[in-house]
Amino acid sequence: MPGRNTVSFVTLIQGYSQCFRFSEAIGLFSRLREEGHELNPFVFSTVLKLLVSAEWAKLGFSVHACVCKLGFNSDAFVGTALIDCYSVCGYAECARQVFDAIEYKDMVSWTGMVTCYAENECFEESLKIFSQMRIVGFKPNKYTFASVLKACVGLEVFNVGKAVHGCAFKTSHLQELFVGVELIDLYIKSGDADDALQVFEEMPKDDVIPWSFMIARYAQSGQSEEAIEMFCRMRQGLVLPNQFTLASLLQACASLVDLQFGNQIHCHVVKVGLDKNVFVSNALMDMYAKCGRMENSLQLFAESPNCTDVSWNTVIVGYVQAGNGEKALGLFKDMLERQVQGSEVTYSSVLRACAGIAAFGTRQSDSFLVSENY
Repeated sequence: MPGRNTVSFVTLIQGYSQCFRFSEAIGLFSRLREEGHELNPFVFSTVLKLLVSAEWAKLGFSVHACVCKLGFNSDAFVGTALIDCYSVCGYAECARQVFDAIEYKDMVSWTGMVTCYAENECFEESLKIFSQMRIVGFKPNKYTFASVLKACVGLEVFNVGKAVHGCAFKTSHLQELFVGVELIDLYIKSGDADDALQVFEEMPKDDVIPWSFMIARYAQSGQSEEAIEMFCRMRQGLVLPNQFTLASLLQACASLVDLQFGNQIHCHVVKVGLDKNVFVSNALMDMYAKCGRMENSLQLFAESPNCTDVSWNTVIVGYVQAGNGEKALGLFKDMLERQVQGSEVTYSSVLRACAGIAAFGTRQSDSFLVSENY
């Protein structure tokens, strides 16, 4: 292409990024610089978004240095992209420095900073920035509301969250998916399950996320029958479950010791190809263990290509609860040999196993229980 310029390069970079061909996109950025084309805010914001999409956000430090060198650090588009980069990396203070340097802050800049603080659990700062944004006259959008509600939940200031709910209602943002999900979380964690259900009922129901969220919250709060009823409603609405929906549903089955329904879910999991997913696989192991089918749980464990510490804990705890301490200790030994880090749950279960088989003071238990952390 004889007439290459900055616009043509950026267009190609965006195209490669949308196709997840991140290495080629970065290569084009390097060529753009080597050929001496203009570097402007549009280029930098595009590249920074690319780095976040490619999970290479830490490279944003180098881009930031170039931005400062060329004097674009006060640009709102570039600044907002940098805030996003630093947020993903967990550097909220760096993001704040970028935010403060922006000369003319727009709605996106303010929302980016509110979200950055909320995502990095700086909840008080998130609410403070939100208040400042309102004082200077900017109206929050759906992403602002979602982040502020998350901050309210994090701080357990539920009354503030309910006031934000009223503001979202006035600005017609309650139908937005992100806002609705955060509101459900707010009301469930504040103990207002009825209000959470009302928010859910008023949301559009063609997306799996609110369904999955409600099922998960029911399962986690011990309302297992409600979780299963919600799943049945979801399927009647022809919404397909994802891995998180199925993991939560299996948690409900485990709590109810409902092996029959758990088997049905297992068949569905295999049918849709999610049996190797680590979240679903761990939930299946737990379901079978709680239902007294340790042979099924161990088989899933042996077949899982991505065993985590949760997977090990599940089968170890399962054998302890089944009264088979020797099998639990054998698995614990295998876990240590594979250099998998145990948790408090692991070690408390192993202690129970040792107590059950009177293994204290033996050579076997000494080799098992030596740990610098526990």
